Amino acid sequence: MNDVTGHACPVTALSELFDLSNQQLEATLKQARAESPVTYLPDIGYWAVSKYDDVKRILGDTENFSAEITLQPLEPFTDEVVELLKERKFAPRPTLSNNTRDDHLRIRRHTQLAFAPRRMKALEPYIRQLVNEAVGKFIADKRADLVAQFVYELPALVLFKLLGVPPEDVAHIKRWADDRLLLTFGRLDGERQLEAAKNLADYWDYCLDLVQQKITDPGDDLPSDMLAARAADESVLSIEDINNVVFGLLLAGHETTTHASANAILTLLQEEGAWAELAENPGLIPDAIEEILRFRPSVVAWRRLARQPVEISGVSIAAGDRVLCFLASANRDEDKFEDSEIFDMHRKDARAHISFGFGNHFCLGAPLARFELQIILEELTRRLPTLRLVDDQSLDMIETVQFRGPKELWVEW
Repeated sequence: MNDVTGHACPVTALSELFDLSNQQLEATLKQARAESPVTYLPDIGYWAVSKYDDVKRILGDTENFSAEITLQPLEPFTDEVVELLKERKFAPRPTLSNNTRDDHLRIRRHTQLAFAPRRMKALEPYIRQLVNEAVGKFIADKRADLVAQFVYELPALVLFKLLGVPPEDVAHIKRWADDRLLLTFGRLDGERQLEAAKNLADYWDYCLDLVQQKITDPGDDLPSDMLAARAADESVLSIEDINNVVFGLLLAGHETTTHASANAILTLLQEEGAWAELAENPGLIPDAIEEILRFRPSVVAWRRLARQPVEISGVSIAAGDRVLCFLASANRDEDKFEDSEIFDMHRKDARAHISFGFGNHFCLGAPLARFELQIILEELTRRLPTLRLVDDQSLDMIETVQFRGPKELWVEW
């Protein structure tokens, strides 16, 4: 099992990551923890790590593991795509989640301005308004797809307000973000990859233009705050830094929350009595959110590159090997959480989950994600206390390795 070329005990189902449903993924990861906690996946060239202590160690150990491959495409770009991006001057550089340079903490510190408590408090009326306006559009129908009609755009609208993006730009930015997600973490054929790459270049140009607009017309938003902090001092922040922060947040800050929101509603409706209990006692919602994040995170895995030879659970990993840390598996590790496969809103240690990562690259948007989830659940349980899942729906998941959420979520009341 220690031989990189031998792979004596692979959990072969993990090689079908793109096609696994949520239930299949969770069952397969349970098998992996029991039989082969560190397993090589030859189809994508990654070691899959499934135990809590191993995952947490890897994410926190910057000496032995690098975050530089976090946003590398799983499927190499075709020559046509590479040429297109070169012609379009698509040139992002590592800034936050994949930044291993010395400037990471400096840039991160200024980006945290977006998630300061004062901004969360100021956003609360706006988020509640968005939730109730969305519900108002479909409540009379007694049936809705909560992905398309509710959680698809809502987190984007919240984040775009933080970033100073006009609401009318939501639709095409969401389309670009979807393509960026599939281009980086999915498996697209050549023609579809080229189409997604064109949208990716448009996405990049939009971010550059947005920052330029904020230079001449600042507002109450993160790019303007960062420009003010910069005060023309390149040692504090460069325009390139700000361009790349905006580009990164315009994806990470809403796609993950879209899927987290859908996963939260799905999980609560699948657990008998959970939705009604929250409707009756909304004070339980913060604890329920932590258990939802543990039980069904929207980010199921994160990537690292081994800087030097290292051993994980008795398996030798060579320098240069790529590692896929399964957060969704770590959160259900039987050695960490009692009755780990059971969803329990009253679990005392649910907050020990690592759904937002660990260490230097812990998710910057965690406060906003929790805040949005709380408001969404407070308003939905209040307005739709009898919500239930439509029977016999497929609940197909998006086809990426690292993110999980239903494509559709049909409910009725």
